[in-house]
Amino acid sequence: MSRIRDLLRRKPRRTAFVLSGGGNLGALQVGMVRALFERRIEPDLILGCSVGALNGSAIAADPSLVMVGRLQEMGVPLTHQEVRMAVQLARKGVAIHDNANLRRVIESVLPGGRFEDLAVPFQCIATALVEGTETWFDSGPLVDPIIASSAIPAVYPPVEIDGIKYLDGAIVNDVPVSRAVELGCDRIFVLHVGAWDRPRPEPKRPIDMATYAYWLARRSRFQRDLASIPANIEVLVLPPGSTPLIKYNDFGHSDEMITSAYQATCAFLDAADADHRDDLAAAVPGVRQEDRPPGPAQPDDLVT
Repeated sequence: MSRIRDLLRRKPRRTAFVLSGGGNLGALQVGMVRALFERRIEPDLILGCSVGALNGSAIAADPSLVMVGRLQEMGVPLTHQEVRMAVQLARKGVAIHDNANLRRVIESVLPGGRFEDLAVPFQCIATALVEGTETWFDSGPLVDPIIASSAIPAVYPPVEIDGIKYLDGAIVNDVPVSRAVELGCDRIFVLHVGAWDRPRPEPKRPIDMATYAYWLARRSRFQRDLASIPANIEVLVLPPGSTPLIKYNDFGHSDEMITSAYQATCAFLDAADADHRDDLAAAVPGVRQEDRPPGPAQPDDLVT
């Protein structure tokens, strides 16, 4: 009873969307965001890493189903042909020098060139190459920090900003849920596309083993961060659904992944909403299940 009363008395929450890295799995985030927006769940802050910085900045520029549809039509920026070419070159041992196409895609999506132009506050993370530390960008020119956050090692070159070279933010903090806690968010939706319960291809080549080790390190950081979050902060890790078993350089399944993540996230959010209505009916005098109409979850309906 006291828990329900406390929940009902809470002050308005600060809601964050945390979008992880994940390369060609970034399409999953498009389906997740669609499910959230259809239920009128909107962010006060968006944090992005790698492909999550690409998707997150687009959503921050236009937090609407219109932008979600645009991302779906594009197949998600990181799945562009440029990445396919980059991976092919890397496999031949040729250095990757050109971020021009990735820059063009980002500039075509974002209406303005600065963080301050975005409709929703947005931050992205990159890794300082020499220091090996995480760096957060939240003001000033927008495009270079997003490219830096997305600069996958051996695929894209480091990006220099103010004399410092940066690589993919996923190297140090793939799912930056800890940043959302630091910034005072007490409801965090995690759009994590690298869920460890999904089957992964068995490594058969050196590059496969290197990619697998990279993934293990990112998983370990996320598990530690989740375990350290205070109990009064609500964290909902959205499910990716039944995603295909694909290699890191397979970009032909975007529509399938968007649909899978959308359906799984819809079911997850609706189940959370139903559980909350059941809690109210059981614990609060005078509130019956039938007093609350069924339907999509509302922002303050999701409790854990």
